[in-house]
Amino acid sequence: MLTGTSLRPNHARNFVLRAVVWSLGIFGLLRLSWTETHIVLPATVLQSGLAVQLFGAATLPVAVTLACSGADAMALCLGAVFAYPVTWRSRMAAAAGGIALILGINTVRIGTLGLAAASPRWFDTLHVYMWPAILTLAIAGYVFAWMRVADRQPGMAVVDTPQPSRRFIALTLGFLVVFVVSSPLYLDSSGVLAVAGLIARAAALLLGVAGVSAHATANALWTPTGGFLVTQECISTPLIPVYLAAVCAYSTRPRQLAFGVLAALPLFVALGLLRLLLVALPGAMGSPLFFVHAFYQLLFGAVVVVVAAVWRHGRTIAPGYALAGIVAGISFVYLLGPLYTQLVIGRGAPLNDPQGAIAFLPAFQAGLYLALSIAAFASTDWKPLVAGFVVLALTQATGVFLLHAIAESGISAHVREIRGWAIAGPVLIAAVVANVARARR
Repeated sequence: MLTGTSLRPNHARNFVLRAVVWSLGIFGLLRLSWTETHIVLPATVLQSGLAVQLFGAATLPVAVTLACSGADAMALCLGAVFAYPVTWRSRMAAAAGGIALILGINTVRIGTLGLAAASPRWFDTLHVYMWPAILTLAIAGYVFAWMRVADRQPGMAVVDTPQPSRRFIALTLGFLVVFVVSSPLYLDSSGVLAVAGLIARAAALLLGVAGVSAHATANALWTPTGGFLVTQECISTPLIPVYLAAVCAYSTRPRQLAFGVLAALPLFVALGLLRLLLVALPGAMGSPLFFVHAFYQLLFGAVVVVVAAVWRHGRTIAPGYALAGIVAGISFVYLLGPLYTQLVIGRGAPLNDPQGAIAFLPAFQAGLYLALSIAAFASTDWKPLVAGFVVLALTQATGVFLLHAIAESGISAHVREIRGWAIAGPVLIAAVVANVARARR
């Protein structure tokens, strides 16, 4: 019978392989057209808008593109989390925390780059060296810390959970230092530039297969939307030293070590190709500025659903109910929201609504009420829930009528009041439904 000690190297190796597969899968998912349009692009613009609010406008114009979204780092973070052999509840919680951490750090990164835009030297230093290293170290520290906490849970301290070793941490730090110190070598390397040219030609070939007119000249990719220069900087990512540290720390045989090191080149060439396609793929993308304005409304709505699930079910099973409610609410807003809004608002004269808060109100409130119903009242009798939905629709129609009435007198409701009622309305009605359902028992 094999002992636990003899199992550890294999499980550590499997963890690394699973993490790579998960990361590549998420990386590809984030680059699908629908995902880019509805998730990655809105998240990028949201971060840019928050960065301006926190740090002020950039001293010089700075292009914040999809390449600035933090999606690459997010794919690697989620890949490591989902590959770790603990409960899915623990993985999902860690994934949510990792996404929040990356979005927060990336927002600060965008803001500081905007402040440094007037100084090319400082901008290049922050953009090429400091922020990639900070983001990578933050993700690594977060994942390591979570692994430690997850391993301390009851029943989780088993032999098939690969421990994040001190050797891995030391190698990561060491390789990152070497990566930063040797940057003048690879940023001016003709060999790395040749790899960049290979990526540009591969991207042109794939775009041609997809029916998009594209061609490559040296290390430049040309598409109907313009030209994209692929430099050494574009493919030299601090994720390379982290990958090499994992290979060196977890390889148990020289053959495994050699295979992992040799796989680094095709792996990161593929990642560089996917990133270039992300930037170069043409397509009309609407402005998601609306999500910047509605950020706190959306965030607070999600928090309310989570709190309601915890209140109703306790912290043990609440995440599943909260996630189901949020998914149902978003699906309603996306699929049925326009039709529901038209039924509630009708075809009257449009109101003064520069941020779209009034137009979004009916669908958002209905989606939030549905999310609360699933997250906290799934076992409640359906009749009070339906009655609450009808009451909500009546309050929305009445509210829109009142807004038209006061608009005729030259008064406009402040957007803060609209967004506040967007949250308060469904919450109050859900609370009444809960009391009615409790009284009927």
